[in-house]
Amino acid sequence: MNKRALEIKKSLSAAGYRLTRPRQAVIEVIACARRSLSPAEVLNRARKRDPRIGLATVYRTLEMLQREGFLDRVGIGSQGYVLMCTEQGLHFHLVCERCRTVTELRASRSLVHRLRRSGFISHRSAIEIVGICARCQRKCAAER
Repeated sequence: MNKRALEIKKSLSAAGYRLTRPRQAVIEVIACARRSLSPAEVLNRARKRDPRIGLATVYRTLEMLQREGFLDRVGIGSQGYVLMCTEQGLHFHLVCERCRTVTELRASRSLVHRLRRSGFISHRSAIEIVGICARCQRKCAAER
């Protein structure tokens, strides 16, 4: 188990959440992911840790993790959504509408500073930018 999974579990436990075996499986999958995952991918990976886990449990756990600020839900049109561990503070999600990859970029210090100076308080700290990633652009160019 990695350090991030331990931090998440400790924080959830302190907040009064029960850490059942299925919930722990989902937390470990999310914390260990090297890329964004769809709920179905989370389910498939979590079943390797706990074969009895169901999709409803995955969705409820993902909602809990989002509510507690441990992941972001990024919508991609009619294709559903993907999840990723949250970059702390203001950041951007670059969402490829073809391959569904999501890249996180931190906001510049000057942007964060300007927001603070303006007195603006944000309730959501991620900005989604949807387009086509460089890899998909190269694929499209090669297919022409």
